[in-house]
Amino acid sequence: MHEPGPGLERLTPELLARYDRPGPRYTSYPTAPQFTPDFGEDAYRERLAVAAQRPTDPLAMYVHVPFCEHRCTYCGCNVVISPHHGPEEAYLDAVERELDLLADALGPRRTLNQLHWGGGTPTYLTPDQCRRLFDAITSRFSLNPRAEIAIEIDPCVTTMEHLEVLAGLGFNRLSMGLQDLDPKVQAAVGRIQPLELTRRHVERARELGVGSVNIDLIYGLPYQNEPEFRQTVRTVIAELAPDRVACFSYAHVPWIKPHQRQLNEAALPRGWDKFRIFAGAVEEFLAAGYTFVGFDHFARPGDELATAMDEGRVHRNFMGYTVMHAPDQIGVGVTSIGDLAGAYAANQKNLARYERAIASGHLPVERGLLRTPEDELRGSVIHRIICTLTLEFGWVRGRFGIDPAEHFADALAELEPMANDGLIVLDADGLRVTQLGRFFLRNICMPFDAFLKRPADRPIYSRTV
Repeated sequence: MHEPGPGLERLTPELLARYDRPGPRYTSYPTAPQFTPDFGEDAYRERLAVAAQRPTDPLAMYVHVPFCEHRCTYCGCNVVISPHHGPEEAYLDAVERELDLLADALGPRRTLNQLHWGGGTPTYLTPDQCRRLFDAITSRFSLNPRAEIAIEIDPCVTTMEHLEVLAGLGFNRLSMGLQDLDPKVQAAVGRIQPLELTRRHVERARELGVGSVNIDLIYGLPYQNEPEFRQTVRTVIAELAPDRVACFSYAHVPWIKPHQRQLNEAALPRGWDKFRIFAGAVEEFLAAGYTFVGFDHFARPGDELATAMDEGRVHRNFMGYTVMHAPDQIGVGVTSIGDLAGAYAANQKNLARYERAIASGHLPVERGLLRTPEDELRGSVIHRIICTLTLEFGWVRGRFGIDPAEHFADALAELEPMANDGLIVLDADGLRVTQLGRFFLRNICMPFDAFLKRPADRPIYSRTV
């Protein structure tokens, strides 16, 4: 299959208008809106028992620390705002008990290939509390010597002592939120973060031996425009030289996150104006030699993720792109989601209900989904496209024993206009995402999503681009 040219010069308002619509981000398939309360603790225990039959298989673990001292108005995460510290101690007690329940259900001491702390703000915890949480995990689970051990930090509340403790514990990836360097944008979203503050954290992390530093940017925030955001990207590259960058599209979903109504909607860039902000950022990253991994992620040349992308070894889960594959992922803490033995299990979103469930000896599952064989097929196809930017029909036939041209006839018909627009190359062997198509990766996955064929009674997803 032949891939057309680089793509950026082919971006037009007309092309954007055809594809800018609501759609999933595909951190899972089926996606979270399809989870149901019919899947509860008993169903989850059955899946844990199945996973326990594969004791040598490594695991991935996500731990959610929900607390923040204040709420950023753009935030789409599940957080607990607590300016005054104290509730985190009871929370850590509950997390330790949940770890006990999971370790008992999974059998002999299991190995973690990936450990990720997210939030909220994990460094809301004091350095000693970080040690406590890490020890609680490693006293029940083993870490692969090559494990990816990652944490999301907010430089505004993270001290140098935090960094020293985290590096000493073995964290080898730090992800720092930055969003934008423009003071007007920072003021609009309630996140004042000078460049010098972030630079000090990046430099200290590297002095301490942290191998990979990721910077998170967001486009689509109030008062952003292409020239100013380009300057942010140039400064980030020149001053911080991050190993990886996630340049997220701001998801404006005030019907789900009411606090987003505090933003000045008239100042939000939309449509072509918003898209050009991202396209300009891509141009800057590519000019600096970064690899456009997929969706909105970039990696420096020589970074393990860039190398794995070239070699087709990238995987993706609820924690993002990774090179350390694990068949099953367990979620720990309020709102965490597990993916194991063919099912998703989402913990309680409400902190009090989560802690009550744990206190009574129950796994705090609020909802989930046992995947069908068709779900597994479609999820694997979507994952393949996202991680390799290709879908080889021979791979589908060999793995699932179906004729993809027949089974996905409707999806392939939906993809034909995308091929005509240069987003993909489509032929008898399969499909390949072009450079242009990387901007519309969510759209390319959507024809394979059987659930999108069903009418929704309310908005569910943010816009794809």
